[in-house]
Amino acid sequence: MVIKLKIVYYSYYGCFSSVVTAYIHTGYLKDEISKDIIFSLPEMLNLDYGELKYIGLDENLHEVYIIGMKNFSDNIKKTLEGLRKIYNLEYDRLIFVDTNMYEPKYFKLIFTIRKITILKKIADKILYNWVIKHLNEIKNSVEEFKKYGIEEKE
Repeated sequence: MVIKLKIVYYSYYGCFSSVVTAYIHTGYLKDEISKDIIFSLPEMLNLDYGELKYIGLDENLHEVYIIGMKNFSDNIKKTLEGLRKIYNLEYDRLIFVDTNMYEPKYFKLIFTIRKITILKKIADKILYNWVIKHLNEIKNSVEEFKKYGIEEKE
């Protein structure tokens, strides 16, 4: 029997670390990641709290999503699971993966600075360098999740 999972990567903002992590999970982001590729991701830095966004399928055909939850992650998780039960949605498990530990410490400040036209390039460089610096750590966590996190759920 094939188990169908929906994996939701989430963070406070849902427009940076969860995006990078979800695209790594689906295999879209791999070894060489240019600045253009990072900032061309449709969900990158597109702040929209509470909107569940489909990213793609992983190699096991599990669906991967992202969402920004602010400080309401427990409420949103319960709501989404409740909707699954109410509407008898056809998948076996909904798994939430918190990516807040991969958000830059001063993300809100950088995000705000990025809105100022003359500072946008500097903010983008900071964010891109942050991704490159933490890329192996994020990749390792995704692989660990795929190896152990999903197996435990199945």
